[in-house]
Amino acid sequence: MQIRLYFKLSLIILVYAFFCLPKTVLGGNLPKLVSIKTSKANLRYGPGKNYPVKLVFIKKKIPLIIVDQFDHWRKVLTTKNMIGWIHKSQLAMKHRSIILKSDYLRKKPELSSKKVAFLNNNVNVSVIKCKVYWCKITLKNGNFSGWFIKKYLWGSNYIIIN
Repeated sequence: MQIRLYFKLSLIILVYAFFCLPKTVLGGNLPKLVSIKTSKANLRYGPGKNYPVKLVFIKKKIPLIIVDQFDHWRKVLTTKNMIGWIHKSQLAMKHRSIILKSDYLRKKPELSSKKVAFLNNNVNVSVIKCKVYWCKITLKNGNFSGWFIKKYLWGSNYIIIN
């Protein structure tokens, strides 16, 4: 009898949490692919300015994945598998990625499509949209745009498919 009561109470609390608590408390829509907005941003050991700096980013547009959040702070994963906290004002919601495996940028999302350019490892790109197996990307300078194999892009599995 008491087990059934605990089960009912747990179910009521779970339903209340799902429908009534704000998404920031529940960590909704995470993980999320973002990028560095500013030319200098501190990655910290914890969520606040009182925590020591772990790493300083000195370039814009470096891709990160938000894995958690607390107040105005976001816990992020870097392309080098480091985890730390960064203030949300330092982040752009624009999808950026790094080429993981060299391959051709193509005109259409097909292997048989015309090759536009060859992209080497570690090239920083903007991700416009993704399909199941392909993502439309542009290079930093905007000279080239096309489709690239999704699994060869860092963090692309956290982009919503269009």
